Amino acid sequence: LPPYSPDLNPIEKKWAQAKSIRRKLRCDPYELFSKIDHLTK
Repeated sequence: LPPYSPDLNPIEKKWAQAKSIRRKLRCDPYELFSKIDHLTK
């Protein structure tokens, strides 16, 4: 297997963004995912 490289995996960047937003908004993960789900529909 190739070595793990999170900086080359685009989904890792999106998860980092989601975590950053969650920290700024101080909401729990379920609330954040609910908001994301609402925005993507």
